[in-house]
Amino acid sequence: MRKVKNSIKKMMTLCLAAIMTLAMATTAFAADRIKTGNLTVNVNEGNTLKGQTIKVYKLFDLSVSDTHYAYTVNADYKNAIATALGLSKEATSEQLYNKLAEYKENPSGIQKFANDFTAAALKAGTAETGTSKKLGEVTEYKFENLDYGYYLVYQTGTKEIQSSLVSVDDVDVTVNLKGQAPSIDKTANATTVEIGQVVTYTIKGTIPDTTGYDKYTYKIHDTLTEGLDFVKDAVGTAQEGTSYNVSVKIGEGQAETKAATLSGENNRIMTLDLSEWIRNNQNSKGQEFTVTYYAKVNADAVVQTNNSAHLEYGNDPDNITTTTPDVVTTPTYPVQIHKLIKDQQNSYLAGAIFRLYRSEEDANNNQNAIAVTGSNGTYTVDPEQVGDNKMYDMESIGDGTTVGTGMNLKLNGLAEGSYWLVETQAPDGYNKLTAPVKITITKSDTTNVNDWTIKQNDGVVDDKIIDIENTTGTLLPETGGMGTVIFTVIAVVMILGIAVSFVISRRKRA
Repeated sequence: MRKVKNSIKKMMTLCLAAIMTLAMATTAFAADRIKTGNLTVNVNEGNTLKGQTIKVYKLFDLSVSDTHYAYTVNADYKNAIATALGLSKEATSEQLYNKLAEYKENPSGIQKFANDFTAAALKAGTAETGTSKKLGEVTEYKFENLDYGYYLVYQTGTKEIQSSLVSVDDVDVTVNLKGQAPSIDKTANATTVEIGQVVTYTIKGTIPDTTGYDKYTYKIHDTLTEGLDFVKDAVGTAQEGTSYNVSVKIGEGQAETKAATLSGENNRIMTLDLSEWIRNNQNSKGQEFTVTYYAKVNADAVVQTNNSAHLEYGNDPDNITTTTPDVVTTPTYPVQIHKLIKDQQNSYLAGAIFRLYRSEEDANNNQNAIAVTGSNGTYTVDPEQVGDNKMYDMESIGDGTTVGTGMNLKLNGLAEGSYWLVETQAPDGYNKLTAPVKITITKSDTTNVNDWTIKQNDGVVDDKIIDIENTTGTLLPETGGMGTVIFTVIAVVMILGIAVSFVISRRKRA
């Protein structure tokens, strides 16, 4: 009996050992079959992933043996894959694979499948295999330890759906995104401006794809500097109130009026909420749209006059993405004058009166002078050049600090171009200029707006202060007065005196 029991124990021990060996072998086999890899997702050139979310969907499982690959459809996405491929939901895994394989030489076909699957998944609320969550200012994201498979990669919030497809079949795999995040581009119809000029601003954007989003925010913000004011139209009609109309159109279509809101100091901040308009125009997603509006240059304009626009967008009200501001600079320039006595650099002559003209012909004929406002050596271009009681004369003062260091006359608010300065009246005791002085202003050709230049009669003025010298002299000879008569009389008297003295002397000797 004891022998039987011992035999049974030995058999059970052997069976248990065999079971453990088989289990270990099965685990090792499974581990060898189910492999994982890392997937690095790179944003396309010139963009970042700020505010974006990357989602991946494993469409097919993949097993690899040397150069042999076996794909099996993921049951979670089978119906959506079949629909996107135009096949029935009863299609087998092999049929789905074969249909996709047909797109190997058809890039547009495979891209359409990827986009159609994405749109269907978003509308249906289909769960993704993995997600990056909302990203910061990065250009790549790595999904780690993904099971081998055929993955669709989707970037949220792009201008249009542009999903990517990639097989994770190695330790490290990379895919480059195709989508672009929403952005805006702002331009002006002038690169330099004059006070009183109306500038037309244009913002271009692309209608983003909001497929699958219950909510979507799309707001354009524009902030003007002190040298600009929003106006209603291209002729400069003054804006009243905080409701501000702008023009919006898609492509070359019909423009429509949308109401923006003005706020901030002197209503120089504009907010244009296009959220509902974007959702209502999804049939035009991916197309360019244009926003047009106007601003007038005022007397506070300077060389650094600019305004900046940025976009606020996103499908999550609590996690809205703000783009980097797009700054448009429309500088205006001064003419700075040092009126001095010739050969006395530290002198400042008061009382010289000047006018500025836009052409040499006007300067020579004293017509169409630039109207100005101001006094005490400091003047600005009059925003309204036409009208009664306009002022054209600018008068220098007697020191080099009140107007600005090293100058005693300044006119602000000129655009790039050539001008002619005429001295219409010289200070008492000095000779005025006999010909107009040509002044040429050239905008900066670098990103630094302060690199502008000014020339005086074609010579560059390094310190940007134009020296205007006056000369003085002694009185010239006159006619009709005493002239030389007095000297003749004196000479005659002296000669007579000498003659009389000579005669008296001769008589005494006789």
